[in-house]
Amino acid sequence: MIWITIEQIKCLQALDEAGSFTKAATALAKAKSAVIYSINNLEEQVGFPLVDRTSYRPQITNKGRDFLNEAAKLTAQYDHLIEKTKQISSNVETRVSISVSGIYEQEKLYPIIKKAMSLYPSTEIILEKEILSGEKMLMEGRVDLAIFEDLSRTKNFEFKPVGEVDMYLVIAKDHPFLDLPKKEQSFASLVQYPQIIQRSTIPDDTIKIGVMDEALKWRVTDTPSKKEIILNGFGWGRLPSTMIRDELKKGSLVHLKSLEKKSLVKFCLGHKKGHQLGEVARFIWDSF
Repeated sequence: MIWITIEQIKCLQALDEAGSFTKAATALAKAKSAVIYSINNLEEQVGFPLVDRTSYRPQITNKGRDFLNEAAKLTAQYDHLIEKTKQISSNVETRVSISVSGIYEQEKLYPIIKKAMSLYPSTEIILEKEILSGEKMLMEGRVDLAIFEDLSRTKNFEFKPVGEVDMYLVIAKDHPFLDLPKKEQSFASLVQYPQIIQRSTIPDDTIKIGVMDEALKWRVTDTPSKKEIILNGFGWGRLPSTMIRDELKKGSLVHLKSLEKKSLVKFCLGHKKGHQLGEVARFIWDSF
């Protein structure tokens, strides 16, 4: 049975790179005799010569070269494992997952994520956009951190406020609703047309924000799609004011101010109580 060790491979790689047993031993901080012994044992294990010792300087044989090419894959994986093990022991996560509400201004988050990636290049940072599901994703352990609205179970989370946005009830300038006489432009008339709403990332019929039960529904999966459909006159709905400034200014969207009360949505950054934040998640948390 062949028992090849990482140490034996590393010795052969060092010999190939250094060109002599003496230099290989220096590079590995080992005794020359230990390097020779490891390579001799490796040759016995594989059953063919890896080094040609007939020349002034030892040369890797053709079979030895083939062996090294294959072994390079293994040693690369080994080195990766060592680095990841160091990372785990140092409380720096190998991965951090964050969910962000689809109506949150993500431009506020991107500089923080960019800085975290620079400080912790070995950590995989997963960013997920969600709709009305941030709280549930935290409760189910799907993410480490979440920026979400409509926090209901405050006792389950550590959280902090991270912003707010006005949600405007809007409709396209050429929508037939606006052709009605002003006195007939009521909610009773509006709900005869489709309301464009977003489907929760994790289906949950109990979570509804600004949804009119009596209205026809057109469900979409994300906020940009919702905006596009409303702009094209297929229905009406609420959109974050920060996303539609230009359209309101140009008049392509009309704010139905008379039909709504001020709708302010507040966002919080949260994590589940009892979930110990690692160094990367803690950096992101402290950056707000």
